[in-house]
Amino acid sequence: MIPILLIFFSSISVVAGPAYPTATDETRQVIIEKAQESIESTFDPEEYRFTLSARWIPGSLLKAQPEHVRSVKLQGTVEQYTNFEVLYLDGNSIEQVQIQLKVEAEQKLPVPNQRMMSGQTIEPDDLSWRWVPVRMGRDKPVRGMEELAGKTLRRTVIPGQPIHHSEISTPFLVEAGEDVDLIFTEFGIQIILTCEARQNGAIDEEIQIYCKETRNKYLGTVKGPGEALWQKTH
Repeated sequence: MIPILLIFFSSISVVAGPAYPTATDETRQVIIEKAQESIESTFDPEEYRFTLSARWIPGSLLKAQPEHVRSVKLQGTVEQYTNFEVLYLDGNSIEQVQIQLKVEAEQKLPVPNQRMMSGQTIEPDDLSWRWVPVRMGRDKPVRGMEELAGKTLRRTVIPGQPIHHSEISTPFLVEAGEDVDLIFTEFGIQIILTCEARQNGAIDEEIQIYCKETRNKYLGTVKGPGEALWQKTH
C-alpha cells in the first residue's frame, strides 16, 4: 500500500492561492503617497510632477499598520534622495522617524524642436513645451519661453533638451573680426588701444582680443558696443 500512496501523493499538484499585499506593502504605499502629497504641496503641479520610491525605511515603521501613519513631511530640499519625517502610532505613543525616498522629477519646460547650433538666435517657433526629466537641486534650466526668445546659443543643443542660463547670451555687442576699443585703467590713467576681437561677446562676457600695434593677445570684458575692459595680457 505504501508505494501506491506515494505514487498517488506525488501526482497531486499544489495550486498557490492569489498573492495579497501584506501590511508592510500597504504601509510602504501609504508612506509614499503621503510623501508625494507633501512634495506636491510645495511645487506647482502645472510645472512639476514626481515619482517616488522607497530607498530606506526602518523596519519598525513598516511593521506599523497603514492607518497608524499620521503624517509624512518633507525635510529640507528635494533632491534625488530626499529625507522625510514620519509620525506614526506605536501602541499608545506617537513615534517620530526619518526616512529617505528616491525622487524622480519631471519639469514642463520650453525645449528646442530640432537641433540648434552654437551662435544661432532662438525664435519662439524653435521651441515647444514638454515634460523632461530634471535633477532637483542641481539643474537650473530656463523656465520661461520669453527668457529664451531672441537670445543666442553658446553651444549646440539637441531636440527636447532643456536649455540652461549658462548656455545662452544676450545679443553680441562685439563681433569676432571687428575692431574693438580695449580700455586700460590704472592709477587714474586711461589708455585706449584699437584692437581686433577674436570672439563674439555680449555684455560682461570675456573675449580674446589681439592688438597689431603691440603684437599682444589680451583678455577683455565686453562693456558696450565695440568696447572691452582689459583683464589680463597673455
